[in-house]
Amino acid sequence: MKKTLLGYMPDESFIYHVHPSVKVLFLLVVSLFPMFISAVEWNAALILFLIFLLVVSRVSLRIIKIYIPVAISMGTIILLSYTVLGGRHPEFSIVGSPLGVPIYWERIRDALVVYFRILPMILTMVFFLSTTREREIVAAFRAARIPFVVTYMIAMSMRAAGMVLEDFRIVRQAEQARGFDTKGKSLPYKIRKYVAYMIPLFALSLRRAEEFTNALVARGYSFRSNVKRPDYILSRYRFRWWDALACLVIMAGFAALLAARYGYGKFTLEDSIFLDWLGGRLLSGAAA
Repeated sequence: MKKTLLGYMPDESFIYHVHPSVKVLFLLVVSLFPMFISAVEWNAALILFLIFLLVVSRVSLRIIKIYIPVAISMGTIILLSYTVLGGRHPEFSIVGSPLGVPIYWERIRDALVVYFRILPMILTMVFFLSTTREREIVAAFRAARIPFVVTYMIAMSMRAAGMVLEDFRIVRQAEQARGFDTKGKSLPYKIRKYVAYMIPLFALSLRRAEEFTNALVARGYSFRSNVKRPDYILSRYRFRWWDALACLVIMAGFAALLAARYGYGKFTLEDSIFLDWLGGRLLSGAAA
């Protein structure tokens, strides 16, 4: 098993043969795809594609379970903010008025579009963190000739995300060791527990930051040093032909998306079969 930013991966996986620069390019470009897509089903297809990549990379899908309560609570907040707290719009179509609050189909549609844009972005980040180690981030940014100070800060920030999840597992295991178990509890109760976890996680993060600072000071480390640092780590990763092909495919896919979106008017709300079906069902039910 090899340690990544979000956990452990098997020793045998094709993702280890991909250059770190390709992974960073995938994160930066693919995470932008949902911003140009309004049709919900296409963003859902992107989610399925990312899950497929996780499976092919031999990443345990149990890691997604951590984000399910977050996704549900986030979707609930988005839906309520767009519908209940969205104000009154006489020009929109009403699908219902619970407790005297008008619920408009256009606001439900906008909430779905936003939600299905955020989910692929989160899953893209999960894929990147699950298949990437700290040294690979350093190698990718050093290969792009980014200054060492910037590279170091980005790498430590990414590493902090993995440490938070490790601390989260420690807190959960400590509760289970004391006989506490959330099995059989309601979903709102579990969401409240996840919010309560933020307090010890925040305290542990501050402690980690202090430990990092003391370790750097003890080693006499300075960001202002003018000494040229050797890029030995770059010798551990070679940019091969399949890496160039992967970069070409990623950029070609992004260019094709932009051409289809702005050149041919594709991936718009009018092209969404699911939204047309859902809108017809809700509006017909309101009329009845």
